[in-house]
Amino acid sequence: MDSSVYYENEYGTVELTIYKTSNQFESSVNAIAKNDLVDDVIVLKNTKFELDAKVIIAESLVTVNMRNVYHFLNELKGHIDGDQIEMGGGNLFDMINYAKACQIFNTRLQLRPFVIIYCTSSEEVQLVYKRAISNNLAIRVRSGGHDHEGECSETDTILIDLSRMNKVEVDQKSGIATIGPGNRFERLTTLLAEQKVMIPHGTCATVGIAGFTFGGGWGPWTRSKGMCCERLVGATIILGDGSVKELSEDGDMQARELLWALKGGGGFSYGIVTELRLQTFELPRELIRFEIEWNKYELDPDTKQLKIVSENTLPTIQFLKEWEAVINANRNVESNVNHLSSNEKLIGTNLKISAIPSTENFDANTVIHNCIMYGYWEGNEKDLSKFIEKNFKNPQTYDFRITDIAGKKTNKAYGLNMMSNWDRESFHTVKLLLKGGVQEKSSKSRPISPDLENPAPHKITSCLVDAQGLGSKGHEALIRSLTSPLILDGNREMGLFTYITLGAISGVFYQDATKELESAFPYKDKQYTIQYQTWWNESLERKEEGLDNIVYDRINRALDWMQVCRDFNIPNTSGAFISFKDSSIPTEIYFDTSYERLKEIKKKYSMDKLNHFRTRKTII
Repeated sequence: MDSSVYYENEYGTVELTIYKTSNQFESSVNAIAKNDLVDDVIVLKNTKFELDAKVIIAESLVTVNMRNVYHFLNELKGHIDGDQIEMGGGNLFDMINYAKACQIFNTRLQLRPFVIIYCTSSEEVQLVYKRAISNNLAIRVRSGGHDHEGECSETDTILIDLSRMNKVEVDQKSGIATIGPGNRFERLTTLLAEQKVMIPHGTCATVGIAGFTFGGGWGPWTRSKGMCCERLVGATIILGDGSVKELSEDGDMQARELLWALKGGGGFSYGIVTELRLQTFELPRELIRFEIEWNKYELDPDTKQLKIVSENTLPTIQFLKEWEAVINANRNVESNVNHLSSNEKLIGTNLKISAIPSTENFDANTVIHNCIMYGYWEGNEKDLSKFIEKNFKNPQTYDFRITDIAGKKTNKAYGLNMMSNWDRESFHTVKLLLKGGVQEKSSKSRPISPDLENPAPHKITSCLVDAQGLGSKGHEALIRSLTSPLILDGNREMGLFTYITLGAISGVFYQDATKELESAFPYKDKQYTIQYQTWWNESLERKEEGLDNIVYDRINRALDWMQVCRDFNIPNTSGAFISFKDSSIPTEIYFDTSYERLKEIKKKYSMDKLNHFRTRKTII
């Protein structure tokens, strides 16, 4: 028996064909949808004499989503101004503005939300969130846009942008700063320094305070003041049911648990934070930002490539061990914060080591890599010089540069002068060297290279060094990972940079292993972070070359190097740091001993039963 049935509405037609015989295996029901309808056939019963099936007919998801977006926007009329909404349009001007608004810091990822809403208050965030969810539209939340895996945005979502929520107020009595999530460090640190206070900020001027804090918040103050999350004493958050909750250390159980989760337990999992309250500390009288560089790149006159050609070189393992000795000098020793030792005046530091091509007869004890140590020093230049002479031998092998100063004794704009991206390489500097230029030893008046703060395509991954340190096998493995056949000669000259940055955790703040700190950040006992990085197309010149850029012949191998490093067996390392996000690392590894408690907090207190607050690396 054959039979045909037609279904039709304004969006399209569906033709149903039914074929039934006494042989159940030859019987079938087929549906063919046309235009904007979709279908699904579910056979419920198929016997010799009976064929029972369920046919589902629906509009295509594209049609449904566009209708939902239309209703969503209509519901915002009278509540959200037109200049707060960005969704492109039919003319070139609108298309350009929309493309700019979509851009996040990692330009490797190109995401296109349905609509971007620039909220200016908690009430607007609450309204936009509730209207989006009621119209069955997924959301994302963006403050600084620096999520390395782009989880601050997504295609086909409603993007709630908080960048216009940039309030900064400091209570002079308590020292607590009330900070909007849209603040970026260049502006925020300048405003705080004007009031002679500071927070443990990061190293990149364009990073936003919200995601930085919720991810832990490593930076140039970590050794002295801890991660930024340790300073979070309160917040305002919009929960999954659309309600607003004030979080504080003396609030109810829900408030205390959610606050604990925000202190290093990742962003977005528990709600949308519309205000942070951070305990500031007094800005030191004198503060110095400095660099020490070993094994400098120089222009080889024969090959016209950048090589480490100087006779005054130092094996990588030697300066790595010297740096480790500095950050661990007083580990597990009681410290007097009013009388800091010389090592404790080094309030924060990281070490950047460039990767190189494989070498014949690899020897971890003799191989040479370019390296730059970055640091913040509390004190004067004379004491800093003595500290460096004492702790880093062979002064003929390195260049020491003071890059800027700050503190109570200067009125210079903190954010413009003290913010320097310790996690980036500068193609501007490379081009200067290729033209025969020389980087000066004293850099006090030298501006930050213009490409260090700009968005660029990149990939990163991470792990951390355990409390006992790498040991000889760990040192060898780390250095071997930086000496790879996947790194090609000439990468640097093309603006393709591959390297690691080691961020010190060990210091006066965390050195007492018995100290009880109420935060979800799980790696308080680690010595330092290891962040593998690959960046390219940082300069305007390279960006303008577009698809004709020769660097694309090499990127796959550089990204393969990243994958190899992610899985590299380095003894005495573990975990991963959520602010250095790599979506291929399981979520539990990022949160370690805090993971189970974070899952319970998410389920019990976020009021988000359907998990609307979700991305690839959120909790649950």
